[in-house]
Amino acid sequence: MPRNRMRARLNKSDRRLLRFASRLAKRERGPRPDFKQRAIYVVTLIATYLIAMAAVWEARVILLVLFAGCLGALVLTTLTSLLQSWMRISRMLAFAAVLAALGLAVGIGVWLRGPALAQQLGQLQVDLPDAARRLYLSVGKSNWGQWIISNAPDDGQWSNWLSYAASGIRGAMSMIMTTLACLLLVVMASIYLAAEPEFYLRGMQRILPPSIWPKVEACLRGAIHTLRFWLLSRLISMVAIGLIVFVGLWLLGIPLAGTLGTIAALLTFIPNVGPIASALPAMLIAFGISPMKGFLTVGVFCLAHFIEGNLVTPLADRRIVKLPPFLTLSLQLLLAPLTGVLGVALAAPILAATLGVVRVLIPAKTVPSSRIEIGQTI
Repeated sequence: MPRNRMRARLNKSDRRLLRFASRLAKRERGPRPDFKQRAIYVVTLIATYLIAMAAVWEARVILLVLFAGCLGALVLTTLTSLLQSWMRISRMLAFAAVLAALGLAVGIGVWLRGPALAQQLGQLQVDLPDAARRLYLSVGKSNWGQWIISNAPDDGQWSNWLSYAASGIRGAMSMIMTTLACLLLVVMASIYLAAEPEFYLRGMQRILPPSIWPKVEACLRGAIHTLRFWLLSRLISMVAIGLIVFVGLWLLGIPLAGTLGTIAALLTFIPNVGPIASALPAMLIAFGISPMKGFLTVGVFCLAHFIEGNLVTPLADRRIVKLPPFLTLSLQLLLAPLTGVLGVALAAPILAATLGVVRVLIPAKTVPSSRIEIGQTI
């Protein structure tokens, strides 16, 4: 028995020595092939991710233009679906009818009001600098204005600032042709995408793995649903603001009331920033005429947004999407240095689409009915 135990111990020590020798041999031969494959896979994945991020960064403005085209396509497909269900016709015929109706409406509008609107825009470029100079002179005549000018570091600072602001507005007005060219690209992308949306959906379905396609389709449906009602709310707000501002400025006798109302309606599409930017030209012209008309113009814009926010929008549809103002402003501030004015304009629809996707990926949890009072300790 002792000899058998000694042999067993020797066999165990020999096996340990063999294992140790094999490990040393493997270390001398280098890493295992599976480790090399994993390392190559990780490096390739990181390089692909960095290249993709660089491509997105370089094409960020183009991606925003394509997103705007998707918004236009959503409008066209919604109108096509409504007309198709109402008249019981084929989709292509309904789509052609929608394009024809929109083209006819735009053509009639350009034919009737196009020359007058272009003349008023040109006149606005001349009136805004003159209004800035008149405003500076009128401020200098009052006692509080003289006190402000006298306590300024430089007496000509206000005049230079107003002239710079007026030249900036004039430069913004000169960007209309560039904006129209970009708008043409958006319109073409909208038409192409709305003509055959199923083709692009089938292409996405073929590219993506079948296991994740149901989740991707649900996210697309959630984003489209949220964007559709957000666009409806913006359209109602734009029409209401444009009409109220036009009527108010016309009653006050402010020049170019129609053009200023149109600018106010278009800039209402941009939350937070748009209402302020739309009021600046009208306020500048009104204060250049008289301080009383300037304050009344401020009241017109405040009244317009009060009526729109508290009466028009709530009565239109209960399902209209209301985006959190803090999130909208935060996204606008993040996109402003990255993509400029286009990012600020499209920040709200991007947030709406994101919220639609988030609602699908993270469903709302049941919240107990009890509320926590302010100051209550838990």
